[in-house]
Amino acid sequence: MKKSILLSIVVFLLLMVCCADPKRKKTDEAHATTTENRLKTASETYLRAWSEKDTVLIEAMAVPNMVRNVNGKMVSSNPSGLAETLKYLNTAIPDFKVSAREITILGNKSYISWTCTGTLTGMLGTVPPTGKKSSTEGFSILTFDDQGRLLSESAYYDLLGILQEWGFTVTPPVME
Repeated sequence: MKKSILLSIVVFLLLMVCCADPKRKKTDEAHATTTENRLKTASETYLRAWSEKDTVLIEAMAVPNMVRNVNGKMVSSNPSGLAETLKYLNTAIPDFKVSAREITILGNKSYISWTCTGTLTGMLGTVPPTGKKSSTEGFSILTFDDQGRLLSESAYYDLLGILQEWGFTVTPPVME
C-alpha cells in the first residue's frame, strides 16, 4: 500500500514537471522584461526631466498624489510641489544636471544611483550665490503603479558636502 502511494506521488510530480507549459514561462519572462524596460525608461525620463527642468513632463508621468521624500523628510505631496522645486532650483542653479550611474528595477521599484552637478549662481532661499560648482552622488527609490506612473520618490544625498563645495563652512556651536 505504501509503495503504491509513493509511486502515485512520484508519477504525479513527474506529470507536473513534464506537462509544464514552456510557452507560459517564456510569456511570463517576456512580460517581466517588458515591465523592467518600461520602468527603466520611465526612470531615465524622470531624471532627464529634472535636468531639463521639464515640469510638464514630471506632472504627466506622476499620479496626482505623488510624494517626494528627501533625506527622510517629505518635501512635496503632489506633482505641482515637485514642479515648484524644479523652478526654485532653476533660479539658483540654472546648470543643474542629474545623470544615472546605475538603475536597477525590482518589481515596481526603480533603484537609482545618480550624480548631480550645478553652479550656485542665484539665491537658494537664504543661501547667497557663490558662483562655485558642486558635484554630489545620491540615491533614489522610485515607486511606480501598474500603469507605470510615478507614485513616490525617496532621494538621499549629502547636503552638507554640497554646501561645502559652494564655499560654506560649518561653525562649531558655542558651548557655555
